[in-house]
Amino acid sequence: MNLGLIGSPVEKSISPQLQRILFKEFGLNDYIYKKYEVINDNLSSFFDRFKSGDFNGINITIPHKEAALEFLDTLDKSAEILGNINCVKRTENMLTGYNTDLYGFNMLLKQNNVNIESTHCLVLGAGGSAKTIIKALIDGGARSITIKNKSMDNAQAIQSYAQRLGDTDIYLCTESDAKFDIAINTTPLGMYEKEDTQDFFDISVDKNTVLIDLIYTSHHTLFLDKHKDNVKQVINGLEMLIFQAIKSIEIWTETTYNVDQKLDSIKEQLEKVIC
Repeated sequence: MNLGLIGSPVEKSISPQLQRILFKEFGLNDYIYKKYEVINDNLSSFFDRFKSGDFNGINITIPHKEAALEFLDTLDKSAEILGNINCVKRTENMLTGYNTDLYGFNMLLKQNNVNIESTHCLVLGAGGSAKTIIKALIDGGARSITIKNKSMDNAQAIQSYAQRLGDTDIYLCTESDAKFDIAINTTPLGMYEKEDTQDFFDISVDKNTVLIDLIYTSHHTLFLDKHKDNVKQVINGLEMLIFQAIKSIEIWTETTYNVDQKLDSIKEQLEKVIC
């Protein structure tokens, strides 16, 4: 089976290493997974190749998660609601888009015993990842969600999107001292930068707050390190990355894999790649 990842840039992505680890754990021999630098101008021609049979399935990362929608024949329900995709499967000459990030985040919550019901949540960022997280929080029964973003226009757009999903109270962040039960960073801030020059991560926390950073490259992100000594729990995005990748494999192979006994081994192997 010929699989891959497209995006721009993709040079630092560890998806191929992760997929190879999963293929080995699941006994999926002769599976090929590579990353491909695809710029916006070449997106149409890539999907022509995809549809004609060059690939069985692909993952999609920034900046194509929304732009790729126009090249698909169908969407699963989650992708349709979220308005972005990160996984595509080809069946004959038909392409179907999926969003496995939602599943990945829900599994991260489950693995770390984080209960969303009746919580007050803060979402940092207003991009596609924020949409996914907000959907998970609303589905999980959050009492309120506050959005903090550098661009107020983008924050208002995400607020409108969130208000269409359910009855959860959705707010825009103000300079208040409100404390949150759960705060989630959905931005790339801290992945490459070494300091928070605009104090974006200045939020009020206490000993009952859970912090989640979707950045998976380190347990010591700017966001987590800033507050780790004053909160209940800090979690990075590694498990979300793993489980969204597993769900992609399940979609491509139409098979369900039990990873309960394999997860520690998968995490250990992947952390060696990251380090």
